[in-house]
Parts: sequence; structure tokens; C-alpha cells
Amino acid sequence: MDKLHSKVVFKNFDELQKHSLAKTAPFACTSLIVKDTSDNVYHGRTMEHTFGEGLSSLTYYPKGFNFQHLAPDKSKGLAYQAKYPILAITTPISIYDPKCAMQGLNQAGLSFSLNVLYGDPLTDLTPKQYPNSVPFASFGQWALANFSRVEELKLALSQQVCFWSEELELVGGLKTPFHFIVYDKTGQSVVVEVDKGALIVYDNPTGVLTNEPEFPWHVENLNNYTNMSNVGITQAHINGITLRQVDCGIATSVLPSSTNSVGRFVRAFFYSSFANKVDDPDLQIAELAHVMSNFDRPKNITTQFVVSKENPDNPKRVSEFTLWIALSDLSRGKLYIRLYDHLNYKEFSFEQFSQENDVVTTLLV
Repeated sequence: MDKLHSKVVFKNFDELQKHSLAKTAPFACTSLIVKDTSDNVYHGRTMEHTFGEGLSSLTYYPKGFNFQHLAPDKSKGLAYQAKYPILAITTPISIYDPKCAMQGLNQAGLSFSLNVLYGDPLTDLTPKQYPNSVPFASFGQWALANFSRVEELKLALSQQVCFWSEELELVGGLKTPFHFIVYDKTGQSVVVEVDKGALIVYDNPTGVLTNEPEFPWHVENLNNYTNMSNVGITQAHINGITLRQVDCGIATSVLPSSTNSVGRFVRAFFYSSFANKVDDPDLQIAELAHVMSNFDRPKNITTQFVVSKENPDNPKRVSEFTLWIALSDLSRGKLYIRLYDHLNYKEFSFEQFSQENDVVTTLLV
């Protein structure tokens, strides 16, 4: 006899918490864009961690550079020539790729950020897929070398490449601790995440990405901020009493005050939406720098205790801080970087490397 009742699944509270507790870690990033009066796109991004000074490099790849990725068994994976020169901030996070791109742009105006999101590994590849395989941590180089527009990237993700997850020593042996955001010169954007072993590509009209939880959660959370506006109400009449603000600034009181990834996503959406627009690219970069200063994290302002596998009985107190801030001008092909110990930004451009025929890597110190 067929059962007539519905299937019911019961979960206790520990099961609900297990998902989030397993992902908690000190590692933050904020990515957003602003536009000028001509709709040119400028990409800002901060990079935070509890350590990492001296681990980031500026890497230039010339047009025509031969990329050769490795498959899980270290046989040859996908190979291709760069269609566009690339400027990227890289780090040796992978034994398969000592120059993994955390941030970068190409001369065609495609811009990329790697942000941390702790997820399950991608489904294992079959040996037949190995010749088209790319380590997940090398997503940035693959995207920047091959595409000028987000639509091209979306098409290639379904047809031309097979990503795989490796154990990454620098982040405790995790296999897929990232998600990515990509922009092009039109302002179109996508977020790429892993869910249940598969790549998920989300269109991203917000132009914003931080970290945990997954991107759809952040979008849903924005519905809690329908009163968001950059116009402050400076006077109100309530119950016969006139109330007045003493000065300007009340509009930002609706924003979260915390610097965690949830609060930063909402605030990044606010600043991206209402940033001042000008008609001078140099001044617009300055405007973006002002915006990104709202996400700059000084050392020791917030601290937490982290338990390591090696020493579980002695938690270590750590402070997350902004290793660097990067500003990208997608139309002019310029990248501006400010390190934690530096007062000013340093400018890099494709024109600066136009005579280089090989990879150039400079440690950011």
C-alpha cells in the first residue's frame, strides 16, 4: 500500500549550526564598482587577513604568454595563449600555480577579484577531462587571459574548461575556499561560486561581493534595507514636537555598523550606489579611494581568538587588517595599489610594461 503521508525531515539545532561554524575564519575582502558621468567603470577592492605582508606581488603577463595548467595527476591540463596583457596581484597559494591572481584586470577592461568563501570541493574530474582542466585557484588568470566581456566568460564556463579543487596549504588545506567576481567595461558582473560540487554563475547587478554567506543570501538580505537612501531626514514633527538633526549624516544610520561580511556587503552596496560621479577619470579614481577608505581595517580594532589544529588548547588572539587596497580603471587600463604601511597609492599601467615580452613579477613591499 502506498504511503499517503508526506516525507518529513527533522534537524536539531546542532545541525543548523554545523554549516556556519565550520566556515568561520579570519579572512575578509570587499569588492565594488563605481561609475563616472560617462558610465566608465572603476573597481575597488580591499584584501584583509591576520597575516600576509610580503606575500603579494604585482605580476604582468604579456599578450601571447603561454599558460599551461596542470591536471590533478600533474599531467598537462588546459593550455592557451593570453589574448590580452594582464596586470594582477598574485600570491603563491597553490603548488600548481605559484602566481595565483587575487585581483587583476586585462587590457580589454575585464576585472577580477578572488574573495574567500568556504565551500565544498568541486566534483572530481574524470581522466578524459584532464586535458581541459584548470586548478580552481587559477580561475583569475584563465578569465583575464581569454575574455573581454562577461558574456564571453559565461559561455566558456559551460563549454571550454573543467575546474578542479586542490588542497591549499596557505589556507589550512582547504580545497575550494573562494568565490569570484568579474566585471567588464559595460558594468556587467557575475559571481562564480561552488555549490554541491558544481560551479554556479550568478548575474550580479549589485556590483558587490564580500564573503560568507553565499551570494544569494546577501541579495536576499538587501530586502531588509528598503529604507536605504543617501538623503537624510534632518527634521521631523512628532506628537507636536519638532525634532532636528544637529548636522548632516543621519542617512547612514540605516547601515550596519559591523565590519563582518554581512555588514560590509550592505555598506558596499550603499557606497557603490550613491558614490559621487565626475567627468575626470583621475578625479573619479580619487572618489573611489574615498569610498574604499570606508572598508579599510586598521590593526587591533577588532580581534578574535582562533584555535589551531596544532595547538587546540591555546587559542591565538589575532587581528584582521587590510593588507592592501586596489583600485582599477577598466577603461584606461590602470591599477592603483596602497599597502597597509603606505600613505599613498602607487600607480601601474599597461603602458608602463608595453616593452616587456615576458612575465614581470615585483614583490609588493
